[in-house]
Amino acid sequence: MNRSFIIKVVGMLALITLMSIAVSYVNGIILERQQRQNEVKADIARSSAGEQTLVGPVLVIPYIEEFTETITENGIKKTENKREHRKAVILPDQLSLAGGFSNEFKKLGIYKALTYQLGGNIKGSFNIPADIKLTAYHNNSSLSMQPAYLSMGISDPRGITSRPSITWGKQILAFEQGSQLKALGNGIHAPIGLLQYAVATNIDFEIVLNLRGTEQFNFAPIAGNNTIALQSSWQHPHFGGSFLPEASSQTINTKGFSAKWAVSSLSSNNQAAFLNQLTGEHNQALESLNIGFVEPINVYSQSDRATKYGLLFIGLTFAGFFIFEILKNLRIHPAQYALVGLSMAMFYLLLVSLAEQIGFASAYLSASAACVVLLGYYLSYVLQSKINGIVFASLLTALYGALYAILQSEDNALLMGSLLVFGLLALVMVITRKVDWYQISSKELPKNPAMYDIV
Repeated sequence: MNRSFIIKVVGMLALITLMSIAVSYVNGIILERQQRQNEVKADIARSSAGEQTLVGPVLVIPYIEEFTETITENGIKKTENKREHRKAVILPDQLSLAGGFSNEFKKLGIYKALTYQLGGNIKGSFNIPADIKLTAYHNNSSLSMQPAYLSMGISDPRGITSRPSITWGKQILAFEQGSQLKALGNGIHAPIGLLQYAVATNIDFEIVLNLRGTEQFNFAPIAGNNTIALQSSWQHPHFGGSFLPEASSQTINTKGFSAKWAVSSLSSNNQAAFLNQLTGEHNQALESLNIGFVEPINVYSQSDRATKYGLLFIGLTFAGFFIFEILKNLRIHPAQYALVGLSMAMFYLLLVSLAEQIGFASAYLSASAACVVLLGYYLSYVLQSKINGIVFASLLTALYGALYAILQSEDNALLMGSLLVFGLLALVMVITRKVDWYQISSKELPKNPAMYDIV
């Protein structure tokens, strides 16, 4: 076997390895920029309002337990009167959340975060027994009920854009800061007054809430029966969490999305988990439904995915070079392979830098066009024919077009990538089906000094 042929193949493999290192370096830059994007999103959330989680409302009944306790001090028994403040909680029997989201981007430099504004209406009812059972923790103690209040958990109250209004039965109440209930964390509460009902009573309530947040909204259903109906003009939602919307009610189209959930306390452990949190027995997290507002084209994730095909693209290009060299009886210098490989690696750096400014689609078109034009011009001299340069540029255009289609089709990316590789392999096999590789590898490669003339 001809030594120069072996050196040529080994050198080409070495160049592919070096080019893959260059692409990996570009990928590192992309990941660094993506991390910076996440940091900026966190900064925007800290200065505005972050991911929101809504829980409640619940009815809180504070009470005081008074009791006597006998202690021994210096051998002398003493009786002391003591009191402890406690809270009883009644969960809603029925609860419905209805509303719509509006979305906008908040920018910090070239980076941005997707925010939402919820205009929500929360309705429901509480079944309040005539004899509210308060738990005594000491023998021979007396219990005295205090004024009750409604409490609602909001993970980031800074997102409340206007003072919420609440109707309790026929009363109009005002919310105050703080949930006043440790199990709910941050939030708001509305004082109601003493609950004095001669018979069991069903009280309706309605809350109008405008809430701002960033990227994801969560709602934890804790009522006996929960119905949720939400909609938005955003076309790319991600439904997650412990509860998915009803398939028959879920629509996603160019006008946005709408979805409905129906969650019973029998299908959720939230009521038991919440009551356990009140007593301190367990700290089990509440189940929730999630709506993520997904950015359809994230320039960094798309660019990162594109670099995953970098080695394949450079390898295919070098393979195409090699086939041209064999079929056209040319002699291509390793330096020319290296320049072509570097130009293809530069494509990914151009892609991410342009995408930050003009969007992914425009950046992809610009970067791929720049590389195709440059390579087409260069290869028309390397391959000693403008026709050959145009043919190679056309093949690269098809290759970049196929990559863009793969990047846009996340669900079918593996299938499309596999078909692309198979199709290219089949094309190479058809083109080289009559090549005598033994003869090629045993003869001297052609010498053509004119190829190296400076034009």
